[in-house]
Amino acid sequence: MSRETERTGQATPEPNCSRCLWVVGLVFLGIAIAFSSILALKQLGLIGDDLPGCGPQSACGQVTSGPFGSIPGIDWPVSFLGLAWFIGLGVAWFGARHGVPPSLRWLARLGALASAGFVFIMLGKGTICPYCMIAHVGSLGFWVVIERTLTARVSTSAIQWGVMSFFLTTIVLAGGRMWRADVVQEQAVANESSFIDAVLAKEQQAASPVAAETSEPDSEELQPVAPIEPARDLLASRWTTGDPDAPVQVVMISDYQCPDCRNYEMEMRDVLGMRPDVALSVKHFPMCTDCNPNVKKTLHPNACWAARSAEAAGILGGDDAFWEMHEWLFENRGRFPGGQLPPIVDELGFDRREFTSVMTSDETLDRVATDIEDAVDLGLFYTPMIFINGVELKWHLIPSNLTTTINKVADAIADGTKQSEQIAPPMGLDKFVADWRDARNRIIKPSNREFKRPNVSESAPEVVVFIDFVSPGSATLLSEIRAWEREHGPVDLTLRVNPLDHACNPNLPERIAARPGSCLGARALKAAGVAGDDALAFEMAWWLMDNGPSLGSMRESDVVAHAVELGIDGEAFSRALNSAGVDTLVQQDVAEFKRHRFQRLPVVVVERQQVPRAVLKGHSVIGAVLDEVTAQSP
Repeated sequence: MSRETERTGQATPEPNCSRCLWVVGLVFLGIAIAFSSILALKQLGLIGDDLPGCGPQSACGQVTSGPFGSIPGIDWPVSFLGLAWFIGLGVAWFGARHGVPPSLRWLARLGALASAGFVFIMLGKGTICPYCMIAHVGSLGFWVVIERTLTARVSTSAIQWGVMSFFLTTIVLAGGRMWRADVVQEQAVANESSFIDAVLAKEQQAASPVAAETSEPDSEELQPVAPIEPARDLLASRWTTGDPDAPVQVVMISDYQCPDCRNYEMEMRDVLGMRPDVALSVKHFPMCTDCNPNVKKTLHPNACWAARSAEAAGILGGDDAFWEMHEWLFENRGRFPGGQLPPIVDELGFDRREFTSVMTSDETLDRVATDIEDAVDLGLFYTPMIFINGVELKWHLIPSNLTTTINKVADAIADGTKQSEQIAPPMGLDKFVADWRDARNRIIKPSNREFKRPNVSESAPEVVVFIDFVSPGSATLLSEIRAWEREHGPVDLTLRVNPLDHACNPNLPERIAARPGSCLGARALKAAGVAGDDALAFEMAWWLMDNGPSLGSMRESDVVAHAVELGIDGEAFSRALNSAGVDTLVQQDVAEFKRHRFQRLPVVVVERQQVPRAVLKGHSVIGAVLDEVTAQSP
């Protein structure tokens, strides 16, 4: 036994081993702090729904916004507690370089136990939040490290600093939450006022069609929405509760397993109980591939059967049975206990065999499919999709309170002389343009070398696109822009690239298969501008677009030969094509694409507002957006 061991009663680890464990512990805590910070920033609204994998319908969104996302009783986000906890542990661990005090070991064990519990909950519910999971892995990794570190009798100052850091972080987060609440309230008031104005303006239009037809050009918000009858039919529902002639008609398109849908459903129940002048109609949009071909993956595995069971109840028992089943499904989050028919089937007096036969019939599937088609035509982004008198309440973009909004609309109608009528919402192409109009502002940072088109007027629409020349969607977008330009003149177009090839795009997810020729096309665009001029860069771009499908089989010499045809010096172009400068320009575009958390190509930003969806079969969305921009220009 060493003298040090005899003196302290504690074994002393080898210095190098102890130092190594201390560093590894810092790494694990750094991971936990980093990913907890991401979740906390999302809760504070500083990172929006465009955080990859953490939108409103994602597992991340469900975990952070669900019952396990906050501490019961005090409504304190778990992400806030986790961030403060990990920062406190980090400060204490940083100060405990010569051994672990027993109190710190027990704190690490408590944190690991909580992390394990959250991991089991996510796995059990099948809602894996990647940011939460990585933060908990950091916590569990730190626990393993601290269990391998020997206990030592050290000063308690490290623990004291850790506790102080925990409370200081909590205070900062509380202040941030109060600030966020004020911002949300201001946004809600502004959004609510704008929404009510839109409802009443459309009602005035419906009540005075002649006035709308003869209005001056600057009264654009009162112009008729076309086509009215088809769009109005899309809001028609089989199921309505409340007075069908009520002055305020609310339509909700929802999913029985969607947490946000459930919240708004519960809110609507209170509204219907208080206001006889409000009616609610419902339609289905299950986020499940079993019955919905418009979703790429199943988010809610029982959503289709839940919707079909509601329809079966309505078929067998009429309106009352439908609404009882509807309410039960939301109360039970769209789940069937043990995978069996819900007990409400027996309570409604249905024969289980008959109910199963109807629920699994083509009729219920066709009914749900019809609702899905209507929702797609209405331009559904997220569930629920909510309309009040035909005007969409875009709750997922700007916060608003459904109850107060409905009350203000109803009170305004009751106090005025306006007649109430459900107005047709924008649909199809109009909806795509409206989504651009309501989109968030995007400030795209320029790269070191921007290529500008010559002879573009100062009033030309400003358009920034992120493309890949091998991508068919990118080619379609550029073709539509060029078609619009042939009639209206050139736009102020900036071409940015995001190659779909891991060889030159380190941010491309591994699950996406590389497309040969993507890197060559991106470099060729930049090299044409560097070795030639701005106009030649666009000439090269059009050629690359036209030959996109063949780029994968082309050699560099083929691209160089075309550059020579354009009048660019071949040697200069060849040098630029493989130069560090051109690679830097490509990487700046890739980094900017990542900074904005764009999800897919092509991306198009018009007048600093992103067009959320740029492709609509049979229509040119970008053309319609550019038409609106030029119509608004003086």
